[in-house]
Amino acid sequence: MTMNNPIQTRAGENYLTEAEEKALFATIKGRKGKQAERDFALLKMCRHTALRRGEAIALNVGDVTDNGVTIKNQLVVDERIAKKGATGAVYMNKDLREILAAHLRRKRTWGESLAADAPLFVSKKGGRIGARTFNDLMGNWCREAGINIYTPHALRHTKAHRIIADLINLLPEEQQQKLQFCAEQLRHKAFSSTMIYTKPTKEQMERVGGI
Repeated sequence: MTMNNPIQTRAGENYLTEAEEKALFATIKGRKGKQAERDFALLKMCRHTALRRGEAIALNVGDVTDNGVTIKNQLVVDERIAKKGATGAVYMNKDLREILAAHLRRKRTWGESLAADAPLFVSKKGGRIGARTFNDLMGNWCREAGINIYTPHALRHTKAHRIIADLINLLPEEQQQKLQFCAEQLRHKAFSSTMIYTKPTKEQMERVGGI
């Protein structure tokens, strides 16, 4: 069921369930064309790194590669990129690096600049994507996927919820450190900001409703 308006940007609600995330990216992946290919890379970047909206659209080519081909293992979120002064470094996994490498190859075929200071994600007009455009494209893809409409910030919250819920990737002795990992990944200044992710999830409350 699709909502008519974006969900409020609250960490406890503004995140995608696993089924919604799967539907969203399958929908974008199934579409051909420059915009779909760009949006797939942009949204995957936000989902895997938990970048804020403004941080993602501030990225330059040089932030993810030194030579226009090989993707760095880590993204350094410096003062130029970071919002709210939340600087730091985030790891880019193999899947994301492959997506970004493919994006750079497409940028080359599209005739887009691969200079270090060129925008990583380019608008239809050839400049940097704007915040409103990002909001709109996220909403449009949600509608097309037939899921609730989310803001780009939902992908940041989604990353946090996946860290907290993880039972596969973290070692047994690391399970008690999930909140610390989450705070580090999201570059939270205050640990209290991370505590919101300890609240029951939508999926859990749906199961509770069936009791």
